[in-house]
Amino acid sequence: MKKLLFLGILFISVLQASGQQFNKYGNPLITNYTPEVYGGNEQVWCIAQDDRGVMYFGTNDNGILEYDGKTWRSIPMPENKSVRSLCKGADGVIYVGSTGEFGYLQPTANGRLQYFSLIKNLPDSIQSSLSYIYKTYWYEGKTYFCSLSNIFIFDGNTIKPISLGKQSEYANFFTLKANDKFYVNSYLQGLRTFTSDSTLEVIPGGQAFIHKNVFSIVAIDSSKIFIFTDNGFYTYSNGKVESVDTPTLLAKRMATESAIPYSATKLNDGNIALGVVQSDFFGVVTLAPDLKTINLVNKQTGMHAGQVSEVFQNGDAPLWATLYDGGIAKVELNSAIGRFGQECGLSEIIVDIVRFNNTIYLATFNGVYYLAYDSNGVPKFIPVDGINGNVWALTIFSPPNAPKMLLAGSYTDGVFEIKGSKAISISNPLNANLELSKQIQHSCFALYPSKSIPGRLYIGLNSGVAYIDWANGEWKHTDNLFRDSINFEIRSIVEDSKGNLWLATGYSGVYMVNKSFTKLSKFGKESIKGLENLQYIILFPVNDSLYILTSNGIYHFNYENNLFEPGGLVGSAFSKRFGIYKATKFSNGYAFLCYDSNNKNWIERVVKDSAGNWVTDNRDLKRLPNKWADAIYADPDGTLWIGMSKELYVYNPHLKRSFNAPFRAVIREVVSKDSLLFGGAFYTQGDSSVRKLSLEQQPYQMPRLGYHYNAMVFTFAAPYFEREEDIVYSHYLEGSDETTWSQWDKRTDATYTNLREGKYTFHVKAKNIYGDESIEATYSFEIRPPWYRTILAFILYFILAVCLVWGIVKWNTRRLIAEKERLEQIVRERTAEVVAQKEEIEQQKEKIAAQNEEITSSIQYASRIQTALLTPTDQINRIFPENFILYLPRDIVSGDFYYITQAGKLKVSVVADCTGHGVPGGFMSMLGISFLTQIIGTKTDLKANEVLNELRNLVITALHQTGEIGGSKDGMDIAIYIIDEETQTLQFAGANNPLILIRNNELTHIKGDKMPIGIHLRGELSFTNNVIQIQKGDVIYTFSDGYVDQFGGEDGRKFMIKHFKELLLEIHHKPMSEQRQILDETLKNWHGNTPRIDDVVVMGVRIV
Repeated sequence: MKKLLFLGILFISVLQASGQQFNKYGNPLITNYTPEVYGGNEQVWCIAQDDRGVMYFGTNDNGILEYDGKTWRSIPMPENKSVRSLCKGADGVIYVGSTGEFGYLQPTANGRLQYFSLIKNLPDSIQSSLSYIYKTYWYEGKTYFCSLSNIFIFDGNTIKPISLGKQSEYANFFTLKANDKFYVNSYLQGLRTFTSDSTLEVIPGGQAFIHKNVFSIVAIDSSKIFIFTDNGFYTYSNGKVESVDTPTLLAKRMATESAIPYSATKLNDGNIALGVVQSDFFGVVTLAPDLKTINLVNKQTGMHAGQVSEVFQNGDAPLWATLYDGGIAKVELNSAIGRFGQECGLSEIIVDIVRFNNTIYLATFNGVYYLAYDSNGVPKFIPVDGINGNVWALTIFSPPNAPKMLLAGSYTDGVFEIKGSKAISISNPLNANLELSKQIQHSCFALYPSKSIPGRLYIGLNSGVAYIDWANGEWKHTDNLFRDSINFEIRSIVEDSKGNLWLATGYSGVYMVNKSFTKLSKFGKESIKGLENLQYIILFPVNDSLYILTSNGIYHFNYENNLFEPGGLVGSAFSKRFGIYKATKFSNGYAFLCYDSNNKNWIERVVKDSAGNWVTDNRDLKRLPNKWADAIYADPDGTLWIGMSKELYVYNPHLKRSFNAPFRAVIREVVSKDSLLFGGAFYTQGDSSVRKLSLEQQPYQMPRLGYHYNAMVFTFAAPYFEREEDIVYSHYLEGSDETTWSQWDKRTDATYTNLREGKYTFHVKAKNIYGDESIEATYSFEIRPPWYRTILAFILYFILAVCLVWGIVKWNTRRLIAEKERLEQIVRERTAEVVAQKEEIEQQKEKIAAQNEEITSSIQYASRIQTALLTPTDQINRIFPENFILYLPRDIVSGDFYYITQAGKLKVSVVADCTGHGVPGGFMSMLGISFLTQIIGTKTDLKANEVLNELRNLVITALHQTGEIGGSKDGMDIAIYIIDEETQTLQFAGANNPLILIRNNELTHIKGDKMPIGIHLRGELSFTNNVIQIQKGDVIYTFSDGYVDQFGGEDGRKFMIKHFKELLLEIHHKPMSEQRQILDETLKNWHGNTPRIDDVVVMGVRIV
């Protein structure tokens, strides 16, 4: 076994030490722009970038490509000539070298860039022999267009050609520039430079480059340059030429394979990038100043093609590479993030990561992989033999008195030991030897080497937790813990400083097994304050503390109250903010896999600042894609390895960026009514006709538009080339109804319609993935009013209005005169009619007054008759010494009446409400009094209900009521009570009307039967006779509905029986006369100016 381990480790070590190793921190992030993306052919030769940040690429036969981070445009060349060189001058102009052609880009009047040729200023003899302009440079205010035979110097007005000598004598090659010097490569004479404006001489030692083609030169410092040829690398310093090579002999290999370092540039970090052609391997190679290899970008590491014609970097931005066999590549050498993907052999989801014996291992859904380097130094992930299926966990196990070992936990096959490139099963042989295969299955989700029990490995299963023990150099024993109690999925296992074993389940919370394995404790939602979702809980012990990572942040375990409480580890910043899935520790901090409810996923890196405070330091990590990460691992130096689906991302903490370079938002198009108002390029224009790119709109570029252009579409972008698809924008239109910036979003256009006349300025800004806002872009314009809202139109409107008013006044004056005459005639006629009508009305008035007086007299006479029929006051006082009657007819004659009499020893009281009021009600009341007198006068043994029964029969008979539709339904509601003073009893019967008795401040409400005195559906039923014992001091009230139904008060609502009873209860102890006064005043105050709607009678009697 030890021999196998040694051979496995040796195998990996040989792979890793066999030579150069590229891309130790992952392959650089690469974006490939293929011809299908930019809409051109495959061959692309050169690169430039203007002051706005917009990129330009010279193609073979598709002109110049323009890219703003969102949209590609093509700027045509004369005769579709090949563009071989591009250069941005300090004046902001993009200068172009082509095939038999050179010039520059300038905006048209509406801001669309176009090519402007300069060769028309050359003599015909030079024009006819002009070939490729391979290089173009800007130096000291002049542009240098370099062919193999000539350099053409353009000072902005004139062109001065300088001959480089006859090709037959010199065989000139590229003209190159470094440290403010031009170097002309002559295949027959060596490397030359200018000693005057037009004199070329071989540099000291320049003969070393005879029969060598110098393709690129890079200045290392002010006195030393690197020279890259098709036959090796050289340095030149102080007149001394020295052949150099990388530690891995890269130059020698390139020369042997005829690979050409066609382009080179010094990067912002001081390293050198080489673009190589005639090689299927090299592509882009980055070298340190000491020529150690760093990165390789080719087809094997993710680049679409491999023949690199130019490399370009501007400041701390990504590297651009043109490919003459396949488009354009953007290489983010400036980013601290690297990536390993399918090109490196990864094709499975990564769920765990660990470094063992200086090798990175990955647990995936289909086995274990390890990172190695092939013979060319290209990183590859190689599968470990002998283990397949879902591998959920990797851990380093330190058995007693034995070397450390790497263990892997498989869901299907249990635990394995990884020995180099091979996996040896532990679970299957152990279970077979112990004959436990049917009892114990190591379906592994988690592994944890015990710290308190040396030699023990805990295994989190799909249903429970198991352990295996190591003793005497081998695995000896395995069993399950709490087999009957722990029957759920275990996703995380740790031990705390007290020796307790903690288990995190997939969905059921956290469990603790005490140190003696005698007690199992559960911690669910009730034990984790504020946590509603128990999914994705991971245990994380640090020193003497225990933490859990949850969907609601970090919690720490409080041993005193036996609860998990929010916060801890890095303060309270990560509590109750977002979900944390996993964490890892490095020398001075932690890194967390974070997520939220909006499907956002990111990495938080937290370190301590100089004051000892925890601060986030995750700016570089924002470059990572928004993808769920299942695994994270940190090297002690802070290097992070992050598994996102089938990709492994690496964070290099040693690569430092300033992030200080500003970037701009640019307005790319303004369109109205299908007309292009602005093509994306502002310009300045001096005395000459030459337009030069400008960063801001000039006054002469502000259009004054007709009113029909009042609908505008603005298109914008931001030339920031890191995840440019995730850049967000905000905008507003000054001069419109908008007063605040719009919400940030990814849309790159804004539409405005129905704009009124006036001056407007459109503002737009961008925000990149790091949260930095761009320099604002603006575009101003003016919309002229429509013709009908111009000053001339308003003057015309005024004149027309004056004329219209004059005409109306004139016409109206004539109309009024005619109308006056007509009205005067009508008045004369009407006056005569009125006089006649007045006399007739006066006669009618006298007749009506006489009739009214007669009717009123009749009603008043009826009132006197009705009053005479009512029980006299002295009779009432004799029968009931303490009483009051509030009798308020609505009209002269009342429909309500009261009747009090004594029959033998019985005292009778009646209060009735007849149908209607006024004269109709008065007739019914007189009829009721007459019938009551008749009934009571003939009875010797009175019963209250019998009186009502007989009264009902008499009314029905008298009014001939049959119940037919249209027949008489007149009647009355009545309350009658009969008092027997000897027996101290009271009989009560009611037809709809109640009786109220108050005794000892308690009110009794006795309801009458729900039927009237008259025809009714329930007319065959007898009224109820209620018998009540009375005593001295009782107060009895009977009343009609006129009081309780009266409208009034602030809300215009009824007085209501409830309010009435409260009033009676409040005043019942007062003298009877005072009670009447209170009731009267209360009613008047209640209805105020509101007319009374009904007759009112309220009778109160106190038993004495």
